[in-house]
Amino acid sequence: MTVMFPGLRDSHEAQHTFRALLNALANPGRPQTLPAPEQMPAGYPPSIIGLLSLLDATVMVGFPNAVPDLVQWLVFHTGTSVAPMERADFIYVPQGQARPALASLRQGLLDAPETSATLMLEIPSFSGGRALELSGPGIQTSEIITPVLDPGLISEWQRQSGLFPRGVDIFLLCGTDVIGLPRSTAIREV
Repeated sequence: MTVMFPGLRDSHEAQHTFRALLNALANPGRPQTLPAPEQMPAGYPPSIIGLLSLLDATVMVGFPNAVPDLVQWLVFHTGTSVAPMERADFIYVPQGQARPALASLRQGLLDAPETSATLMLEIPSFSGGRALELSGPGIQTSEIITPVLDPGLISEWQRQSGLFPRGVDIFLLCGTDVIGLPRSTAIREV
């Protein structure tokens, strides 16, 4: 028998979580803090709370390797449905699992760029990786970050920049912190 852990405590926690995610996209490169969930299935990072605030019955979520307890928990609390990653609105990649290529995800349409996918990527640390300079909307001049990322992500990101306003948005997740990388952000290694 599966024990169904609670989801978001109340509407205030849902609003706080959603606001932190919006602030992460509005201020690329600046970590935002998500509220820590009171209880959740064992083995899942606290940042999974972000999915609880983003998913509902109108969107689909994809996983590289779906874990039945996590899927059941998310579907129960949000009403979402699970889809293959190339069709999903949100893709959640736990730390240690291979992420899909950005080009394999929904890129949106020129007249409907909001139909693109959002990649939620758990990473081991926001520091200790290669230095990246971010520029673009929401950044006054530039922002330097050093997250630990897989080596191909930045080159894929740079290739997708030619698609703007189409492209994939990314949330980097570590513990209860999140960094937003909207598709409008230019990233270069320094």
